[in-house]
Amino acid sequence: MNDKNVNWLYIFIAGIFEVVWAVAMGQSDAFTNILYDAIIVIGLAISMVLLSKAIDGGLPVGVAYAVWTGIGAVGTMVISVLIGVETITILRILFIVMIIAGIVGLQISSKTEKSK
Repeated sequence: MNDKNVNWLYIFIAGIFEVVWAVAMGQSDAFTNILYDAIIVIGLAISMVLLSKAIDGGLPVGVAYAVWTGIGAVGTMVISVLIGVETITILRILFIVMIIAGIVGLQISSKTEKSK
């Protein structure tokens, strides 16, 4: 696996941990549940470290951040629907598809140059 693919893998895994901490935050009862609080802190830390590694590895910061937040937004919405705390509508599906299209477009159009 080349460096570019490793950096995208970091972003993907960071996005998953973004979903983990965001969903945990919704379940934490305003930081009163210690288990969810721990999941938030650990998930956020892992997510940020992996995002940082991908940027340091050469992904442009704007693209990496946009893809990371997009994965987090779409993933959090999907999980929230699956666990029953959000509802899904045709309009929401449309906007989720637009986010996914933006993520794919940014990934396709990104350069491998380091943006420092």
